[in-house]
Amino acid sequence: MKSEHEILFAVNLDRVGCPMVQEHKFRPDRNWRLDFADPETRVAVEIDGGEFMRGAHNRGVRMARDYEKRNTAATMGWTIFQLTGKMVQHEGNRWARIVASMIVARRARIQ
Repeated sequence: MKSEHEILFAVNLDRVGCPMVQEHKFRPDRNWRLDFADPETRVAVEIDGGEFMRGAHNRGVRMARDYEKRNTAATMGWTIFQLTGKMVQHEGNRWARIVASMIVARRARIQ
């Protein structure tokens, strides 16, 4: 189930012409998914909501799992933008433009 922040960020990505794969399984053997991903360029976005109300992502065990997942993704060549729900609410369009510009730059290097 997508969070309201993920839905809002998807809208922002569409507005800047940068649709991304949602819930991309980058390690199916671990059932690890990235909230938003561009598999060709290995640019991803992870959105952690509840940052100011003791949400699941800021509790010890869950944080450790998130760090392991993101560190593993980094060793596989992924660049991950980490956004809070507040960042998406207040600056979602700005972050979508930043992510889109990185994807465009990486695609230019690939070709």
